[in-house]
Amino acid sequence: IESGISSPSVLSWWEYEHSGRKMSGLIVGSAFGPVKILPVNLKAVKGYFTLRQPVVLWQETDQLPVQSIRCLSLYHPHQKCNCSLVVAARGPYVFWCLLLISKAGLNVHNSHVTGLHSLPIISVAADRQNGTIYTCSTDGKIRKLTPIFTDVAVKFDHDLIKLPDYLGSVRVHGIAVSPNGAYMSAVTTEGMNNGLHPVNRNFHVQFVTLMTPEEAAIQLMESSVQNLFKQVDLMDLVRWKILKEKQISEDLQEALNRKLELNGSTYLWRFKLFLLRIVYQSLQKSPSAAPWKPSQDDSKMQVGGNIEVENCKEQQGTGEKQQKNSALKQKGSRKRAAAEVSRDSDSEELSKDPVIEPEDDNLESGKEKKEESLEEKLLAVQARIEAVEMHLTREHMKHVLGEVYLHTWITENTSVPSRGVCDYLMSDPSYDDRTARVLIGHVLKKMNKQTFPEYCSLCKEVLPFTDRRQAVCANGHIWLRCFLTYQACQSLIYRRCLLHDSIARHATAEDPDWIKRLLQGPCVFCDSPVF
Repeated sequence: IESGISSPSVLSWWEYEHSGRKMSGLIVGSAFGPVKILPVNLKAVKGYFTLRQPVVLWQETDQLPVQSIRCLSLYHPHQKCNCSLVVAARGPYVFWCLLLISKAGLNVHNSHVTGLHSLPIISVAADRQNGTIYTCSTDGKIRKLTPIFTDVAVKFDHDLIKLPDYLGSVRVHGIAVSPNGAYMSAVTTEGMNNGLHPVNRNFHVQFVTLMTPEEAAIQLMESSVQNLFKQVDLMDLVRWKILKEKQISEDLQEALNRKLELNGSTYLWRFKLFLLRIVYQSLQKSPSAAPWKPSQDDSKMQVGGNIEVENCKEQQGTGEKQQKNSALKQKGSRKRAAAEVSRDSDSEELSKDPVIEPEDDNLESGKEKKEESLEEKLLAVQARIEAVEMHLTREHMKHVLGEVYLHTWITENTSVPSRGVCDYLMSDPSYDDRTARVLIGHVLKKMNKQTFPEYCSLCKEVLPFTDRRQAVCANGHIWLRCFLTYQACQSLIYRRCLLHDSIARHATAEDPDWIKRLLQGPCVFCDSPVF
């Protein structure tokens, strides 16, 4: 592709979606100043439209090199549509360009943000979730830019990000922001000391939190992403606070319970399961020794020959006998002297009060009480974890049964243990869900009294559906169950989610499309992908 500009210095991919139509292109910045979007033909990709001609974002050759281009897709509150914000570093200034499609066509608004840094900007990072921009220069200053939309274009509020005091005077070489704006990392070296540069440079990666755990928890509950794995940076902040305080804050519990009463989505239930698991982890005792270190209980011994070992044993035996005899003689003389002293001092001892040594009964009883209370807390948290896991399992079972009902026209064996899943859902008399009962009635009616049980591949016995995690036949053969389709994984190769919550089987060529689509889903408990 011919760029059409001299001395290209930086490239960035550009995408813009408006009213279900996606446009894309390649942003090219010049070392002399101009910036433009080049059309890239993506006819082979469904849903993309190609620009008819290049779009010039900045055309003046002002000798300010373009660096670090970032693109953000934002919602314009005044125009009530999506817009594309392009920002780039040009010397000590931040160049911005707002692209907006209206009835007249593609509107381009551009300008510069000045007064941010005294030295050239070397790195730009963008938080695409919250729409904020971060810039840094070699003087060690980092600034945060927040876009504020106006009727015509956009303006920016900028704040100075203060690095921790223990870093002292540092020189920043680059920054990056986590996907949801929870953390910022910066590559730093030592700054000037007494007006002199350091002799040697030691590069360090510094991590700075950009929000509090409370703000991260609120953003998690109100997120539109509905996926915990894609918001790991926010979850890490919440996890850190729970591990520190060993409990979930009351405000977070009340807000989450209120959300569950109003919405009740499985995403919020997975978030609740995550919180309970971290509380359970914080209450557990940390091991005294690292589990990877080898034990030093066994003494090392090098045997040169049987004769030498026997001689050593004999010498040790004779030496031990001599030591025992001398010790017995010393004990006998001590006993005689003690008996003489005791005869003279019997009257004095009778007149004195007996001396009672203090015992540690109170300390031991206090430790036992603490251990008992800790065990009770662990059992209570574990019971809550099992209840939430059972709720998520039932919701996913209903989803699987709904797929079975939608994709089976006649009575057929779909390899999904539909009858076992139905019986497992209705096995608990306390579980009363009208939606589940109606769905099970429709599925059983379509099955026409057929059970289609699973059989053990080793002994051909029936595999009953009594546990959601595993299937055990009459001969004791144990097979793990796929958490996505609840089929028994009767193979040595299977997949596992990132946090090792559950396992899933591989898709086969005989599987219909709807089962393959089920097997592509994330983990039911933690939203992490399956590998």
